[in-house]
Amino acid sequence: MPSDDSVGVQVVGTYRVGMRQILPIWILFFINLFNYIDRYIVSGTLEKLLDDFNLSFSQGGLLTTAFIVSYMFLSPVFGYLGDRYNRPRLIATGLVIWAASTFMCSFAQTYWQLLVLRGIVGIGEASYAALAPPIIADIIPAAQRTFYLSFFFIGTPVGGALGYIIGGGISDRYGWRWAFRVSPPVVVLLAIATLFLVPNPERGGADNTNNSVQLTHSQEIRAGQNPFVQLAVESWTLLKTKSYLFTTLGFSCLAFTVGSLTQWIPVYVVHASEMAGTPYSNSEANYIFGILTCVAGFIAIPLGSVVSKFLERYTMKADPLINAVGMLVTSVTLYIAIAMAPYNIATFWVFAMITQIAAFIGWAPNTAIILYTTPALMRSLAQAVNILFSHLLGDAISPTIQGELSDKIKEAFKDFDMSISTAVALEYSFFFSCFVCVLGSVFYFIAAEFVIEDRAKAADTVVTRRPTVVSSRTRENSALNASGFLRDEYGRDQDVTRPLIEAQEPGIQSM
Repeated sequence: MPSDDSVGVQVVGTYRVGMRQILPIWILFFINLFNYIDRYIVSGTLEKLLDDFNLSFSQGGLLTTAFIVSYMFLSPVFGYLGDRYNRPRLIATGLVIWAASTFMCSFAQTYWQLLVLRGIVGIGEASYAALAPPIIADIIPAAQRTFYLSFFFIGTPVGGALGYIIGGGISDRYGWRWAFRVSPPVVVLLAIATLFLVPNPERGGADNTNNSVQLTHSQEIRAGQNPFVQLAVESWTLLKTKSYLFTTLGFSCLAFTVGSLTQWIPVYVVHASEMAGTPYSNSEANYIFGILTCVAGFIAIPLGSVVSKFLERYTMKADPLINAVGMLVTSVTLYIAIAMAPYNIATFWVFAMITQIAAFIGWAPNTAIILYTTPALMRSLAQAVNILFSHLLGDAISPTIQGELSDKIKEAFKDFDMSISTAVALEYSFFFSCFVCVLGSVFYFIAAEFVIEDRAKAADTVVTRRPTVVSSRTRENSALNASGFLRDEYGRDQDVTRPLIEAQEPGIQSM
């Protein structure tokens, strides 16, 4: 029998998912796929970039950090805009900027040119990453949402794998510049498809199909309110939701680990395999790691959805618990994989595969937590704030931190053979990620203690935003008075220090 944990969280109404809903998800899937192809092109070509530009490990790590920094700081901007304006148009705009800057990367003549252009590429991911999951949430009902989110997120490991394979293969045969010319034409086509085939659904439309309480939307929350203050206030409101906060911290630890692995594993394999007596070339290391990442993603992400669906019959804490256990397993198997690589590279690949399955299994459940603990009209911002902090504390800094650690450790082994000192330096620096995984597991266990209450509150909350197209009299009455309140068209004071919220009694539908 289901646990009492599920009390207070109900799926309202029936909702049929047809081709009108599935086609946009396919388009968003391919955007996600090519985003990760483009992101990991750098990792696949990293060995060539280090040689061509004569870079240190820390400079190589900074190429990924530059991309992540622009992406994470622009995500809240797109999240804020996505809660107010046409989301497919915002996504398409970002895609065009992304395609142009990626293509220009192939003509970079200096390290600094490449670094700046990779930073601009982050605009593209910021535009879709903050807006795509909320679009899916608004066209797919809660009962089926994790399944379709898992399909969307399959593009993450598959795209990352193809990025390694394409980057490593093309850079070895034709040079690293041609690797950056693969995705831009396809991304432009996806921008066009997004404009014409992806809808801008009603916020929360799939949640309230048979509910007479309708969510209203406007281009701005309240006339006359400073948008920067508004953004800060709503972001703070999100972070005060405990399950949302600890889920974000947990995912930050996962992002930290994945960022380190994806940047440095191929380089580590090249040097560790020499110590093991079975040397790999750069393209071979990228190819095998890419294939394993692809297979792990195909196994783990749908499995996470199935496990979540099964465990929710017994507890509504299923999603954070899946992530907590997954990160504990990741910590253990990562330690074994890294420690075994210099002795037996085949054993390394086995445990590297298990590590990725454990890391990916909670990807869709993590996003589901972010979406169902947040009121429908704040989902784009919720996704964006999660992106900001998970990358700010995660993969925006981990490649550079690991590069710096490796440089320091390598200095202590400078009297050894170059390949040995490089492998040992990277090996010891990877152990720090094992500790970060344990910390992330703790955060998810804490999130599990609050997720039921927060989910029920979000399900029974309607955020109301007033239209901006108003009469002159309404506009006059909508000015802020001296006490910091907004007067509506009837002259009544409205509190603008937090979103306007109408709360219903748990489990009771408005009549």
